[in-house]
Amino acid sequence: MSQDRNLLQTLKYKWPVMGHGKQLTELEADIEQNRLSHAYLFIGPNKIGKALIARTFAGILQCPNHFCRECSVCHQIENKQHIDTLEIQDVGESLKIEEMRELLSHLSTTSSSHHKIVIFQNIDRATPDAANAFLKHLEEPVPGVIFILTTTERRSLLDTILSRSRIIHFHPLAESTILEYLKVEHPHFDPKILEMMAGFSMGKSGRAIEFFNDPDLFRSYQEMHQQVLRFFEGLPLVDRMLYVENLIKNPESIPIFLELCATVARRILLKKVEGSQIPYSFEQLFDILTLLNRAEADLEHNVNTRLVLENLVIHF
Repeated sequence: MSQDRNLLQTLKYKWPVMGHGKQLTELEADIEQNRLSHAYLFIGPNKIGKALIARTFAGILQCPNHFCRECSVCHQIENKQHIDTLEIQDVGESLKIEEMRELLSHLSTTSSSHHKIVIFQNIDRATPDAANAFLKHLEEPVPGVIFILTTTERRSLLDTILSRSRIIHFHPLAESTILEYLKVEHPHFDPKILEMMAGFSMGKSGRAIEFFNDPDLFRSYQEMHQQVLRFFEGLPLVDRMLYVENLIKNPESIPIFLELCATVARRILLKKVEGSQIPYSFEQLFDILTLLNRAEADLEHNVNTRLVLENLVIHF
């Protein structure tokens, strides 16, 4: 954490994000050394700041006043209204070839800015035809055009897109990094609540911010965390199976449940390493973490949800 903080303190621009000092240093070096790539690909889990970093990077490149955040250009980019900075947000639908062609047709128009910048959130949602249409622009870059792509799924992208992009990997942040940021941004907030928010964010800065904007979301995490603790404390099997029934009725809560289970298991494991008396062996805890990883993989591959969850909870 200290190394990341030191890197952040050496940055030229004030990036409104948590952590990722190494990655931001690389982007600033590209600017300072005039070695900008025609395509950047930000790879990492959801809600860790990729989209915000992409938008900030675009603002730095477009602003005539060293990313002042006060001029009309900065305000237009922040409000997604800048004519030469397009942000294609992920609305949960595939990006089809007709949409891709219409978008790319605008790149040949006259620019009034330093660059024409296109931000694609989750480029992996492009259909194969749309991805191939986009690839032509990567193979024959248009001067002054910069693509900033984000994805959570490297495996779903064409190898040719990967090979023609400057890849920067982003990783979940340390809980201490998120907590430190929250304390600075909210100095008068209850420290215990901030600690819970940092813990429940599970390395995802965007989720920590969501907790402030959506108290009901934070409350739902608190309630599920208490339920997960009961699982580890020996909740009767019949109650565990009943909880699985509730999860199946609310499928959007399943990834959160799995994440919280993994977080609690790791914390128990750490306490055991530190010498605390824990009613789980190291082998049992490692087995639970392995089962959780397998459950996530099985659900991604559309294995029967009930079967996956029931097989998981009988091992607590």
